[in-house]
Amino acid sequence: MPRPSQYRDFRYEDFIPAKVQSLSAAITQLVSKELEALHSLTLNEWRILAHIAAVEGATAQSVADTSGVDKGWVSRSLNALLERGLVVRSTDRNDRRKRPLELTDNGVATFEKAASDIRSLQNRLLDAFSAEDHEAFVRLMTRLQRTAETMRTEG
Repeated sequence: MPRPSQYRDFRYEDFIPAKVQSLSAAITQLVSKELEALHSLTLNEWRILAHIAAVEGATAQSVADTSGVDKGWVSRSLNALLERGLVVRSTDRNDRRKRPLELTDNGVATFEKAASDIRSLQNRLLDAFSAEDHEAFVRLMTRLQRTAETMRTEG
């Protein structure tokens, strides 16, 4: 079946969403491999630790909301962290329905080591750029994200 003439020059690999997805998949695989090898953490568990470290009073619901994933996924990964003693759940004194999450001492140590290793990995990736290219890359990615979000909300 012949291709429509207006698409003869279209290259899927140059399509921005395809590029971003491919880059994301490659980096995600690198990060996942590093986390598993060095810290016996899945990427999902790492994301939960990072959220708890960054958000005071974090809950399973806040993890699900900010990551845009199913609460069941959060629950399974969170249970593994609870079992390993990296996270504890408490009860909010003002609202007993809320179950804030906190890192244990072991959780803090694991998070700090993993964060350092992730930063090191990121720095190794960014070594491919000059300082100017790195700044431009971040600036352009930020601009593209803002433009896409504006377009999405406008219509």
